[in-house]
Amino acid sequence: MWEILHRVKRTFERSLPVTGHVRLEVRTESGDVAVREGADGVVRVRGRIWVSGPRDEVREVLEEIERHPPVEQTGSTVRIGDLPSQLERDNCSVAAYYWIEAPVDTEVRVEVDSGDVKIVGLRGPVVLRLTSGDVEVARIEGDLEVQVDSGDVEGTQLRGRAWFDVDSGDLDLCDIRGPVRAVVDSGDVALADLGPELELSVDSGDVSLASAVPDGARWRIETDSGDVAVCLPRGSRCVMEAEASSGDIDCDLPLEVETDDEGASARGTLGEGATARIEISTDSGDIALGWRDR
Repeated sequence: MWEILHRVKRTFERSLPVTGHVRLEVRTESGDVAVREGADGVVRVRGRIWVSGPRDEVREVLEEIERHPPVEQTGSTVRIGDLPSQLERDNCSVAAYYWIEAPVDTEVRVEVDSGDVKIVGLRGPVVLRLTSGDVEVARIEGDLEVQVDSGDVEGTQLRGRAWFDVDSGDLDLCDIRGPVRAVVDSGDVALADLGPELELSVDSGDVSLASAVPDGARWRIETDSGDVAVCLPRGSRCVMEAEASSGDIDCDLPLEVETDDEGASARGTLGEGATARIEISTDSGDIALGWRDR
């Protein structure tokens, strides 16, 4: 006989007074997490928890959540999402969604097995670990570390050091001022308006870059399999080297292009007094170098 499954929602809100350096830790197996800047001296949490399963088990899980809500505070450390082990049921599933406001200087660490994460307007540092889900980060003043097994990552207005490790998914970065280190196993990368330092390694995927080149910049792009397209504004000053081991180079910049049995290369200096350097290499893929009209 088939048993009817039930899906029930519970919501809660908490306002936690904090002082000094605030540390926020969020953990959820299934569900989304959003953190943004809020007022000083308080961490505000809104939670929505869905429980699905047979009626009796759903009731037991909800009663346990009400007895032990997933919010814990020790001094200025706030932990959210550690659901008690008593909730484990063979026929019952729990999904938790959290919306959090924290002081701008809060240190944040988020771990999600399945769900999306959005972080906006914090100084950090910020550390994100996702097994499956998308990431959106914006207006982060401090250091940022993102590791995603499967999912897309979007970052805008990043001012500190940023490190990205993406196994499968696209990476889209815009308006970056700090140094960037990124490793992408499988996915496309789009870069715009970069800062002075870039180290990018892509196993399989295309790369597009459109940005002014800051004085003294050091940008290095390496791909095993994928095309690379770079567009620079006219008047850029930099030393550029591009090598395609198995592919062509389409170059509209005033560089020296050579092609032989070992591949193609483009080298030269743009502008006078160049202190920036751009290096591009592809094992299998084409390279396009050109001017950005706007």
